[in-house]
Amino acid sequence: MTIKTIRVKNFKSFKELHVDLGKFNILIGANASGKSNFIRVIEFLRDIERHGLDNAIQLQGGREYLTNLNIGVGESLSVEVVLSEGAGKTGRIIASSKDGTNHLFLDDPEISYSFSIHFRKKGAGFDVLDDRLVFKGLFKTWSRTAEGGERVRRQHDGVGEVVVTRDGETISVKTIPPEGLSLAEYEVMPWLLRGNVPQRSLVLEHAESVTGRPLQGIAIYDFDPKLPKKATPITGKADLEEDGSNLAIVLKNIIENGDQKRKLENLLGDLLPFVAGLEVEKFADKSLLFSLRETYAKKQSLPASLISDGTINITALIAALYFEKKPVAIIEEPERNIHPSLISKLVAMMKDASQGKQIIVTTHNPEVVRHADIGDVLLVSRNGDGFSTISRPSENNEVKVFLQNEMGLEELFVENLLHA
Repeated sequence: MTIKTIRVKNFKSFKELHVDLGKFNILIGANASGKSNFIRVIEFLRDIERHGLDNAIQLQGGREYLTNLNIGVGESLSVEVVLSEGAGKTGRIIASSKDGTNHLFLDDPEISYSFSIHFRKKGAGFDVLDDRLVFKGLFKTWSRTAEGGERVRRQHDGVGEVVVTRDGETISVKTIPPEGLSLAEYEVMPWLLRGNVPQRSLVLEHAESVTGRPLQGIAIYDFDPKLPKKATPITGKADLEEDGSNLAIVLKNIIENGDQKRKLENLLGDLLPFVAGLEVEKFADKSLLFSLRETYAKKQSLPASLISDGTINITALIAALYFEKKPVAIIEEPERNIHPSLISKLVAMMKDASQGKQIIVTTHNPEVVRHADIGDVLLVSRNGDGFSTISRPSENNEVKVFLQNEMGLEELFVENLLHA
């Protein structure tokens, strides 16, 4: 699943926002413009699915800091996300005939989830005003032959929807088939049956059997190069921690696979030609520490504690972009501690990685903007009332005039001439 669209109202610095995302997205803007607040929208949704609504609100600083400081809790907070799995993906069974020979599938699914909550002025309570989960996709029918039990695909029956809504604590499901397709011969599968959701929670928290927890495929990286320099307990997670602290474990698993090791070394060598190889050492206290061999001194390895912050950051970025399986990677300031001469290769690497996963990055660096495609750039700014907005410079006629006169997008960014 990748993020197709995000809409919010009364969330942190945003009064109202509607933004469409592509496979590679570069968020630029001045300090305090709202770049991190946009990332917090995605984090908030992921936290709801992972920890529940109450905890997700608290993780954002509570209701006072979740809603816009100027608007406050007087107006409801609304969030909507549209997730797309892409063409060619087979969804789950929606219904089956009573004899089990015919099945109805939802293919090429797109998931839209929206909710609205209103905080009470007194106390810490809130009310869920709207809570809706919509699956949209191709309705396909399959039949099973009598001989051998093989499935036979039938024609697409068109685009339809499965809508999950709530009224109080009661959940209801409505299947809207494409025109001409009757559901009379089918029985709705158990995962679509009615249920209940507690008042202070959302459908998203209880819909794992329906959605498969798609938001858990989002990683939000903000690497701290000091952490991977320390020994890591061998019992840590195999997935890269979002601060990069368990990089030694990730590198150990990569190095143990011959093909992946060669890929890692090739990617590292492209950005850092002086790197001759990486090694991971296991200590008696069951901890791991990685080291680096340089072409200047192949017989002597540098322990992680002596490796430069930029080299650590580049290594963690490569691991996140090419060796982590999560389909969405959000990276805050990936160019941090990296020399300007390497930025062009870094941007090219992120663009290449976006062919296999969705990449969203924030940056202040004009070199990143210089080497980016203008269509991938999103400008975050504050309007006269202090509300954050997101726009695309590629759709701004004034920006197009500047570019036609050979003034680079990065120059406009540095001179603060980019506006919504």
